[in-house]
Amino acid sequence: MSGPASKLLEANGWVGAQPMAFLCIPVRSAVFLGGLGCALHGLFLLHHPEDRRIFVGGYSDWSCAMIDLLELSAMLWGLLGALGAFYMKEGFLRSFYYYEAARILAWFAMYVLDVPLLLNCELGRDDPNAFMARYGGQAVLKIAAEGTCDEERSAFYVLSLLTLAFFCQFFFATQRLLVDFADDPRYLLLSKEGPTGVFQQQLGSVPTVATPLVTSVQDASSVATSGTSRPMALENLA
Repeated sequence: MSGPASKLLEANGWVGAQPMAFLCIPVRSAVFLGGLGCALHGLFLLHHPEDRRIFVGGYSDWSCAMIDLLELSAMLWGLLGALGAFYMKEGFLRSFYYYEAARILAWFAMYVLDVPLLLNCELGRDDPNAFMARYGGQAVLKIAAEGTCDEERSAFYVLSLLTLAFFCQFFFATQRLLVDFADDPRYLLLSKEGPTGVFQQQLGSVPTVATPLVTSVQDASSVATSGTSRPMALENLA
């Protein structure tokens, strides 16, 4: 990967020996906290449906039903994600990852359903019957009756986008942790080509970590009589 995309990933801590979420949290810790927070967040939002709208939407009847389903299931998938990060269970992490992907797609579907209602919030104040016939959003009709359309729109645009960006960080952290399952551990510097036999021990030289030792008296005498050194396979040192 090169170019602007690589620089963007490096700037956000997703490239390197120790990738970080939010520039300061290790990805495994981020996934654990994200899964636990997702379960608690879903439990809270189910009990406070009116307070959740400016964060996750739900102004239309369809988006409200969709979010109810996702937040109810978040308690299960969030716990799976937290357990998967704690015990390093790939199956749990992958299930949580698929839930996060579905949640982000549902977020964009929510914008398609809810934004037109908020843009026409004043219609619910001026002509409630026409608004209900066209959009059918009881929540927006109540907001219009209170005269807080501008405040609701501004809070929704800012807070829902921030919540989405926050959620995407956990999504990318889960993705990065799953990638680590497919990679060789970074601390294992193992050669896959086997010994090459290029290093030889010369008689009378000082052994180093790069030159194998002569392993027997017979080998030493043969070297002395022949005057030449014999390469020794590296596996004989084991």
